[in-house]
Amino acid sequence: MKLDLKLKPKIIIHCQYVYGIGHLVRTVELARGLSINFQVFIFNGGEKVPNFYLPKDINLIQLPAIYKKENNKTLLPVDSSTNIEECFQKRKIIIEKKIEEIKPDIIITEHFPFGLLFENEVTNLISKTKILNPFTKIISSVRDIIENNSGSINDEYISELINKWYDLVLIHGDVNYVHLNHSFTQIRKILVPIHHTGYIVRDIPRKIKTDTKHHIILASVAAGRLGAELLEAIIASHLLIKQKIKHKLILFSGAFQSDFKELQKTILDLKSEDIELNSFDSMLYLDYLSQANLVISLGGYNSIIESISAQKKLLVYQRVFSEGNEEQDLRIKLFEDLGYLQVIKRNDLKIKELAEVVVNTIKKEKSSKLNLDLNGVQNSVKLILELINPQM
Repeated sequence: MKLDLKLKPKIIIHCQYVYGIGHLVRTVELARGLSINFQVFIFNGGEKVPNFYLPKDINLIQLPAIYKKENNKTLLPVDSSTNIEECFQKRKIIIEKKIEEIKPDIIITEHFPFGLLFENEVTNLISKTKILNPFTKIISSVRDIIENNSGSINDEYISELINKWYDLVLIHGDVNYVHLNHSFTQIRKILVPIHHTGYIVRDIPRKIKTDTKHHIILASVAAGRLGAELLEAIIASHLLIKQKIKHKLILFSGAFQSDFKELQKTILDLKSEDIELNSFDSMLYLDYLSQANLVISLGGYNSIIESISAQKKLLVYQRVFSEGNEEQDLRIKLFEDLGYLQVIKRNDLKIKELAEVVVNTIKKEKSSKLNLDLNGVQNSVKLILELINPQM
């Protein structure tokens, strides 16, 4: 299905992340698919990500950025010269001005209302848009698992918000493995259509591995601020692993990590030619992912799904977050039980223990391919087209 390009409807996607950039990755991939049939605009409320490449036909509108520290529940402006109230006011002015300019036909809210941190901002976005055009369609786009398997005290209220404002809910996961009702208790109270779209995953280039003598171990903390201890541990274990298997260790730090120079110095002290540290780079990471024999990562949506889709052996560091992260824990457990990843925990980050796990995992036979629905973008586009034109 393809719309007349001269009559492309306009979509605004509201995207906000405060730790890592999983929300942004899914948003951009969805926007990429939608851009064939729609003019797509992204309101990005998270910190600007270095070396993160956007398709040229997607319009990104950067809002004054907001983030959170792990041990502090307070939202913080990235620009420390302003306070959070001023930051939200600046964002509001930009959003309302752009709504009037764009006059969107569709609003997609990434994660909201299943996450309520930015409730005032998003409901204002929706209500102002509805004043301009009462026929604007409102869609919620959310990952496979919300928070935890017992739901939250806000589930009933979230259902009310969806029934009040929304026309469609898109769950980016495979219903054959995990259903929304596993982590959202009030699903029966949602009166609008809910569809599991399959997983949203980036295209991973198929690179031919030229060095067949060395295993490639790819270790990453994705793009957030957290998880530096994983990189420190794998660096410390490198020489011991090297005694047992020939390998190249490729490391990627997080986009917002502040200890890159310290990691560089530690690596230089090892005097090894078989270790490489990169700052965050979305395309370079995918290039290495295509060639890796083993991936070591945190347990985020994109890290796990991309590695599984590329059929890589996968070690996942199940990090203990100060405020808990049951969403990641549930996803890790799901794919561990299916045999598609192995878990390491804080106690496994000691040099000998980690080296042993890495060597054994590389030597282990690869699991058979998982029959996972990875057509999240295509299926979402189809559902959105059907929403605005049921006859298509």
